[in-house]
Amino acid sequence: MNKNGRQERLKQFVKYAYQNSPAFRERLDGLGLKPQDIQKIKDLEKLPVVRKDELIELQRANPPFGNLLAVDSRHLPRIFQSPGPIYDPQGQSEDYWRWGEPLKHAGFGKGDIVINTFSYHLSPAGFMFDDGLRAIGATVVPTGVGNTEIQVGIINDLKVMGFVGTPSFLVILLNKAKELGSVDEFGETQW
Repeated sequence: MNKNGRQERLKQFVKYAYQNSPAFRERLDGLGLKPQDIQKIKDLEKLPVVRKDELIELQRANPPFGNLLAVDSRHLPRIFQSPGPIYDPQGQSEDYWRWGEPLKHAGFGKGDIVINTFSYHLSPAGFMFDDGLRAIGATVVPTGVGNTEIQVGIINDLKVMGFVGTPSFLVILLNKAKELGSVDEFGETQW
């Protein structure tokens, strides 16, 4: 998409948010801004960032989404609850969380088989990575955390070539692989 296309999309987005999100409209009005004041990416600097603490307060004051949601929640594919608590709505678009590009830059790609050890419940992390990996053509094995012996078996059986998760859980998996004999005397895995 070219610069003019991005600017037009931004204008439409801001106008839609202003018309459909009471909290967004209130924020703009409070700053003395109207949608037409946000025409270019650079204009976004006029808007204050909503910090996590403020988001929690907004959602407490106007449950569940703090009047920020600009669509009917019944049309969302998923709603998560992250620590805070914060309700995280997931939109309809493919790779909604936009993790595909950074995962591609990290070396993941088409044909890779990747275990995703992030949680698929409450918090959106599992789905964020899942959607991003699938958007770039990788095959995802959703494992979550725990069941380390089973996961080592999955890694061996499927010839898994990628891992997404926390570094501490990767260490746990590597230690389990060593215990099960899936790591040689030099510390190299058979995967």
